[in-house]
Amino acid sequence: MVDRKLGRGLDYFLSGARTKPAPDVTISRPEEMVTSLEISRLSPNPRQPRRAFPEAELAQLADSVRLSGILQPILVRKVGESFEIIAGERRWRAAQMAGLERVPVVLRSVTEEESAIFAIVENLQREDLNAMEKANAFKQLVTQFQASHEDIAKRVGLDRSTVANFMRLLDLPTAVQEHVSRGTLSMGHARSLLALSDGELQVQLADDAIRLGQSVRALEERIRMVLEASKGEPQSSPAASSRKEPVWVKELEENLAESIGASVRIRYGAKRSKIIIECFGREEFERVYDRLKTKQ
Repeated sequence: MVDRKLGRGLDYFLSGARTKPAPDVTISRPEEMVTSLEISRLSPNPRQPRRAFPEAELAQLADSVRLSGILQPILVRKVGESFEIIAGERRWRAAQMAGLERVPVVLRSVTEEESAIFAIVENLQREDLNAMEKANAFKQLVTQFQASHEDIAKRVGLDRSTVANFMRLLDLPTAVQEHVSRGTLSMGHARSLLALSDGELQVQLADDAIRLGQSVRALEERIRMVLEASKGEPQSSPAASSRKEPVWVKELEENLAESIGASVRIRYGAKRSKIIIECFGREEFERVYDRLKTKQ
């Protein structure tokens, strides 16, 4: 269920209510008209923040549309000779699956900025966007409309710090962002990685956290230890420090890490080698110790 504290209800915006706009932005009260349109005349909103529409969910909604029709009209605006969806793309897609030829719409005269905000608010209130979709949606408002973090926060009903935290995720390497988008890494994990400045290290620790099933707290502790160990020295990633290691050494690291459930590093040398097992707190140390004892 979506946390209603995350943003104002879509009805707030549709009712004509507005937060105080920035001095250089003029927002007029839009006029509207309820009608129906051929489904082929509608096109998706290019500012739609949601990138994934699960087929199973759409199929379920399509079944409902076949049975009861579309109960809530799709919000659109006229662009040239076509009509662009502001809010209701899921309903439009489901109507296509259900074989409808026409759909009810509310035709509104709104600006591009308002259209982008409507799309974000609808998704915030009805179905959670993932953290990266929110971050990219906010970035679009910044780059396309020169909106500040404070402006965005006021328009979508969030704290300025919340908007800033989402947008900071865009500073992470693409590989880490993809983990967040897929849900294999939480926003809490991703935010903790921002304490590091080395992109390769961020990716390495993210991969380790996923493979080992680390909690946010465990990842934060590992990052703290890495930062303490690297005081006065440039940060370097485990991957970078082991580039000259044979491939089979990396495979041993991964196999051993999976076996004992902890992060492992191997430093192999012709005369001297060492295996480093990282534990965070006494509880994990004892768990790893017991696991090693049972493997004797």
